[in-house]
Amino acid sequence: MHNAHIVYKFKKGLVEEGVKIWEEAVYKKIQEAEGFIRVQLYTHGDEMMAIGTWAHKSNAEKFMKTGIFKDIMASFGDLLEDQPVNKVYELRYFESK
Repeated sequence: MHNAHIVYKFKKGLVEEGVKIWEEAVYKKIQEAEGFIRVQLYTHGDEMMAIGTWAHKSNAEKFMKTGIFKDIMASFGDLLEDQPVNKVYELRYFESK
């Protein structure tokens, strides 16, 4: 499994607007994507982090190539303080109860 992390830094007080945009732009599309396992969205202060878990790294890459990232960036417009940071990690260990 692979986790794709994207961290967005919003201008002060605009993270909730960013969450709404993300939900409308990404949530339904990601559920229908090949190899999708789960998505998590976290906020802290003016930052938002989306974590998508995929069966294979190629599934995450394929989803990003659909243009979803370009579309959401256009929707965010001037809400962002900095460019998002995007990383893909291989899951090495997972424990659940």
